[in-house]
Amino acid sequence: MNISRYLTPRNYIKFIFNKTIILLAPLMKIWESNFILKYSNQPLKHQPVFIIGAPRTGSTILYQTLTNQLDVLYVDNLICQFYRNFFFGFWLSNKIFKQNPHNYFNSNHGNTESGGYHAPSECGNLWYKWLLSDKHFIDHDDITNVMVEEIRKEITAVINYFDQPLVFKNLNAGQRLRLLSRCFPNAKIIFIKRSPIFTAQSILKAKRKVGVADNIFWSIKPSNFEVLKSLNSYEQIIKQIYYIEKQILEDRKLFSSEQFLTIDYNVLCNNLEATLELCQIFIGTKKKSRFEKAVLRIAEKLQLNNSEIIKFKEEIRKLDWVNYSD
Repeated sequence: MNISRYLTPRNYIKFIFNKTIILLAPLMKIWESNFILKYSNQPLKHQPVFIIGAPRTGSTILYQTLTNQLDVLYVDNLICQFYRNFFFGFWLSNKIFKQNPHNYFNSNHGNTESGGYHAPSECGNLWYKWLLSDKHFIDHDDITNVMVEEIRKEITAVINYFDQPLVFKNLNAGQRLRLLSRCFPNAKIIFIKRSPIFTAQSILKAKRKVGVADNIFWSIKPSNFEVLKSLNSYEQIIKQIYYIEKQILEDRKLFSSEQFLTIDYNVLCNNLEATLELCQIFIGTKKKSRFEKAVLRIAEKLQLNNSEIIKFKEEIRKLDWVNYSD
């Protein structure tokens, strides 16, 4: 079958590009192996940073503004294309973009392809080299020494070569803190939270926008996903948020208090610069010399009909959002 008949010219170029990357991956692995060996065996110069939280809590805009203004590494869309050769991807991106600001503050439910190759990427494919794509929660028994060693080597080599902190935003990481604590015991975690009613509203609207039925589970899967997917849409969404955050707070004990920073969505939107200064101090880096500033002024509004709002609020009241105890 001639697949080119079914692709637009732009997608056809992307298809050829991706196929070329796959074919050249073994050669790139040979090239990068000496760098990985050298720099992964050195003491870690900076701790990796992981932005986590429930979906639709502002994690993408936090990631975008943080990586645009602060002197940090991040996985851009070009690097993500080379997820099989992570070190080479960073090397190539740096040659092309020289770590200039990306100045991109839009996304389509976390997807930033419209922002070009330098826009920040979640890059789930990187983690699927070691983890299953349909299982987001990683328990202690799921972790292998080989997995830990390979993740540690790839990320440590990049951080040490460029001598900068590396920021990841992949919300699945919030369900993988047990793995991350093994790989990087001193990692820094940024947990972003939003009022449950507005988070739930945003999840429901996102489902409808992408054509997912209200009662079909969407996005991050907590450990009890199999139970939640059988619930009605309102209870399911609220409990999805609840159990994602419950898992994060339970696994928070794997890190010291100095390694964990909680950001409020409203504060982020209404006082972005103060939030970024807080993140700057937490990460331990400096600002870039030039960049465009994002402008955020978001007033939270309930936009669903009254019956849906009531159903969500009823489900929220059933749960303990302070202690997260069932």
